[in-house]
Amino acid sequence: MAADSVFISSTYKDLKDHRREVWDTLKQFNVTVRGMEEFGARTAGALETCLAEVEQSDVYVGIIAYRLGSIDPESRKPFTVLEYEKAVELRKEILIDIADDDTASFPRSLMDEDSRTRKRLDAFKEKLRERHTVGSFSTPQDLAEKLSRDFSKHFASSQEEQDRGKSDEELFAQTAQVLREFRLTPKRYNGTEILLRASFYHDLFPASRELCQRFNLEYGFTIGSYMRVVQPADSVITAGFYQIFSTGKTIDKFRKLIDSKEADLYAQLQFTPDDVRRVHGEFLGRTEWQDDEPDYGDPREVHIAPEGKAILLFTKPA
Repeated sequence: MAADSVFISSTYKDLKDHRREVWDTLKQFNVTVRGMEEFGARTAGALETCLAEVEQSDVYVGIIAYRLGSIDPESRKPFTVLEYEKAVELRKEILIDIADDDTASFPRSLMDEDSRTRKRLDAFKEKLRERHTVGSFSTPQDLAEKLSRDFSKHFASSQEEQDRGKSDEELFAQTAQVLREFRLTPKRYNGTEILLRASFYHDLFPASRELCQRFNLEYGFTIGSYMRVVQPADSVITAGFYQIFSTGKTIDKFRKLIDSKEADLYAQLQFTPDDVRRVHGEFLGRTEWQDDEPDYGDPREVHIAPEGKAILLFTKPA
């Protein structure tokens, strides 16, 4: 998608820290950011400006927590709802993230407590969940990390612009420095894009449900390949990076790239504090032979259970 602008929609008082993190994250991409930071705090007179900003954007990002926000006196609808409806009307790309009730922490002063208002807010959230694949977040940093993965599917990286004119030696030295820092403080560099030269081997494989859940990737639409980092040529700082993954709209470009066996590519550094024990997905189930003790016994047959269920759905006679 050739998108080059994004509108951030949310209430402000409760989500200003979240907006700041998202705004900073978008600086990694070659985009124009639109939102209330550009035209100040909202009043009823700002509605026309908000809707105009939505109209001029390619991607709408809706961030919803526990406040309904300012109400338009004419329609009696919240600004956030009107902005969303405008994005739907104009068929914009829509990303929705809703605060996780179990892990997000907001003081009561930043939550709507009126029962009627809460019902309207809950109804809006339910509509969003029915219409979209909705993400969840706990902290401002968590939201920014998850949206960074989504943004990478829609926006070109500003890193490519910065890298123009630099020699390969300079670019790979830059990557090496980022990798050194990433190994010390990975969360600080989550979402950072780096340039690599990589060689690929073995067949492609589907990413496991566990890996997709940990990194907020689309399960069933994410693939991986085994790889070796050729440049930067420092096995100490590149240790641990033995696979590379692609998801969504980048898959076709990724498959063409790895057919060349060795290629230069940009990749985003991602980190999760949770263990991921299995990276290979299995949709149909299979049986394989495992030889645990080749010198002392026969190999044994092991069944690899599927992570989901695959079926054939009839479409038409041939």
